[in-house]
Amino acid sequence: MLMFGRLLLPWLLGLIFIVSCSTTSNSTAGGNIQPQPQAMGGSVSMRVLWTVSEYRLGKNAVWGNEEASKLLFKPLDIDANSITFDGKTCRNIIFKKETVKAKEYLDNLFHTTPQTLGIEDEIVEVIKTDCNLPGFGEYLRLRDRRLVIQINGVFFYLEPAVNY
Repeated sequence: MLMFGRLLLPWLLGLIFIVSCSTTSNSTAGGNIQPQPQAMGGSVSMRVLWTVSEYRLGKNAVWGNEEASKLLFKPLDIDANSITFDGKTCRNIIFKKETVKAKEYLDNLFHTTPQTLGIEDEIVEVIKTDCNLPGFGEYLRLRDRRLVIQINGVFFYLEPAVNY
């Protein structure tokens, strides 16, 4: 019986430890809730979100550094039907894409050059929408996947961030 107790006690303590660890690892103590992947048809869904990473003031910008810097690190969420930025959302959007020469497009629309904006691409994708959020009626997608929007004469660059 003593031999049986020596074998059973470590096993029982190990089982209690495993159970207690598994129940606390999913805890949300301190409010630190981690998002979990959501299965969609047997696979994990993945979305690309965007974050304002930098900005450049245009030649005739209405906003200065103080106003522009307030949008740094703001998230952008775009899906097939909506755009959400700075706490506002457009829904049921129609997106139209076209490929244009960066130099001609930027000169005609914004009276600037790709060099001024640090854009090396000769060809860029222009996305036109029926969204009335500032900067999202028409914006650029660069070859490196960044987006460029213009609000009040300030050009904002948004970096993609994959959200699992």
